[in-house]
Amino acid sequence: MSLTKQNIDYSNASMIQEESNPKYELIGKLLRRELRLSYSKLKHLSSPINFIDALLNPKQRNSGMTLGSIVDCLLLTEDKFDDKFTIVAIAPTTDKQHEFVNLVLDKMNLETFTHELFAAKFKEAIAEGFSRVKTEGLEHYIIALIKGKEVISQDHYDRAKRIVNNLKESDEVCDELMLVEDFQKKLEFTYKGWNFLCFLDTFHKNGFHDLKFASDCHPDKFERDLVKFGYDIQIGVYAIGFEIVYGNFNPNVKHIVFDAVGNYTVLEIDSAYVNYCKRKVDFLIHCLEKMIAEKGFNKSYNFFRSRNTIYKPKWAPGFDMAIFENDYDEGYRDRNED
Repeated sequence: MSLTKQNIDYSNASMIQEESNPKYELIGKLLRRELRLSYSKLKHLSSPINFIDALLNPKQRNSGMTLGSIVDCLLLTEDKFDDKFTIVAIAPTTDKQHEFVNLVLDKMNLETFTHELFAAKFKEAIAEGFSRVKTEGLEHYIIALIKGKEVISQDHYDRAKRIVNNLKESDEVCDELMLVEDFQKKLEFTYKGWNFLCFLDTFHKNGFHDLKFASDCHPDKFERDLVKFGYDIQIGVYAIGFEIVYGNFNPNVKHIVFDAVGNYTVLEIDSAYVNYCKRKVDFLIHCLEKMIAEKGFNKSYNFFRSRNTIYKPKWAPGFDMAIFENDYDEGYRDRNED
C-alpha cells in the first residue's frame, strides 16, 4: 500500500522509524520529542510545510555567513581559528568537481584518516570516471572537510581580518568586551519539554552579547533585520536559556553589529522587547505542538492563523480629490451626471 496523505498514520512512530524516508524519520523525532530545538529551527514555523522543508533541506551557508563566522572567531576566540577553519587556494567550482569531492568523502567515511589511506582513496576516485576532471589541488579542501573544518578562501580571511582590526580599535566595542567573562558559552537546557542547545557569543553574569555581520549595520536598518532574519527569536531563546541556567530573569542583551566597509554599532535590546521575544518563542512552541498534536505536517499558512484578512496598510496612498474642486471640473462632473 502506498503512503499518501490520506492513509499515513503519523501517530504510528514505529512505522515512521521503519520507513527509509527522511520526512517520516523527522516526524517520528517530533512525535517523540527527540528533536533538539534552536532559534534557527523555530524561525521556520511560519507554516508546517516551511518548517519541515527547512529541516529536510537546510540552506547552504552564504558568503556573508562565512565572513561573520570568521570575524566572530578572530575577535573572540582567535586561538581556536586553526581548529575551526582551513584556508585553501583551490576549491571545487563545477558540478563534476563537487561530485568528485563527495565521492572521496564517501570513500573515507568511517575510515581512520591517514595521509596514505587518503591518497589511495583519492586516486581510486579519479579512476572511477573522473580522469578528465581537474582534481589536482582539491586534496587540502577535502582533508579539511574530513577533519570537520570550515573551508575558507584567503580573500575571506583578509576581509575578516580588516573588520576585526577595525573593531579592536573601537573604544565602544572594547568597553563591551571588557565586561565579558567567557566566549562561545554553551547553553543546554530544557524548556516546555523540549531540549535546546545554543552558544552565546559572549557571556557575563548580567547578560550576553551577540555579534552580527550585516550588509548595512545602520541601527534603523538592523531594527528591521531583527525580525526579517529571526534574530528576535534568537534573543528570546537565549534569554530563556540564560534565565534557566543562571537564574537571571532580566539579562542585559546587546548586539555588536558590523559591516564590510568598517561601520559598526553597539545596540542594547530594551528589556520590554526581550520579554516580547520570549513570548514569541512561547508562541512558536505552541505552534509546533499544535502541528504535532493535530498531525498537521502538510498544512500551510492558515494552520497557524485564526484569520487571514488583508487590511488597508497605513502607507497606502490616498486620493487627491482637491484636483476636482475648480469650476472646470465641477462642470465636467455636471455634464457626466446629465
